[in-house]
Parts: sequence; structure tokens; C-alpha cells
Amino acid sequence: MRHLLACLAALLFLGAPALAQPSADEQAITRAVFDYFNGQTVGSAEQLNRAFAADNATMVGLVRAQDGTESLRTSRDMNEVIASWSATPNPNAPARSGEILDMHIVDGRIATVLFRSTTMFYDALTLIKIDGQWRIVAKAFIRQ
Repeated sequence: MRHLLACLAALLFLGAPALAQPSADEQAITRAVFDYFNGQTVGSAEQLNRAFAADNATMVGLVRAQDGTESLRTSRDMNEVIASWSATPNPNAPARSGEILDMHIVDGRIATVLFRSTTMFYDALTLIKIDGQWRIVAKAFIRQ
């Protein structure tokens, strides 16, 4: 009986898929997303510019007014957004938490990421690999 249990355990262990390590592209996309998130948190133009293809990126989002109505904020130039986010650098800002909810890479050149800031917003990000670097080219968001 012990021998049978040992054989079953070995088969289960050997047959179980190994925990997949993230690919180089997944790691690079994750770095870009967190350069954006952390760069916004501390107001780092350096991190934000690593994350975005600023000259060609856009942002659109659903914003809620004080009266509770929601409206679509039209596309904004990311250079202006980055300048606004980094106008007052605060490297000691309290850390925020966020997570990638979903990531899809197609043809090794385009990716979509759904991201959640734990307490503030949800983002749908589109990234393109430009000169070997993953950059955010579009950001759509909703506030929580």
C-alpha cells in the first residue's frame, strides 16, 4: 500500500506542471507598468518617461463629478500628463499597492494589460515594443 501511495505521489508530482517563470517580455511589460504606477506615485518624470511612448501615447477615462454623474474625459497628450504628474516630485510619498490583473502578448510586439490600483482606479493599458522596449501607448481608466 505504501508503495502504491509513493508511486501515485511521484506521478502527481512529476506530472504537475512546473510553475512557469515569466518570459522576458512579461518581465519587461511588468517593469513598464510599475514604472508608470510608481512614477506617478512619487512624481518621477524619469520613470514615467520609461513607461510611456509619451510623444505618441494617449489617455482617456471615465471621470465622476461631485454630483455623481460620469463623463468621458477625452484623449490627453501624455507629455502634458507626465508634466502634471511629475510637477511636484515626492520620492518619499507613501507606497500604494497595485496589481496586474491580466496580460496578453500578441506576436511579441503588442500587449494589453489590465491593472488595478488597490484603492483608486482600474487601467486598460496597450503597450507596443518599440526598438526592443515595451512602452505604454494608450491608457484608458475608470476610478473605483
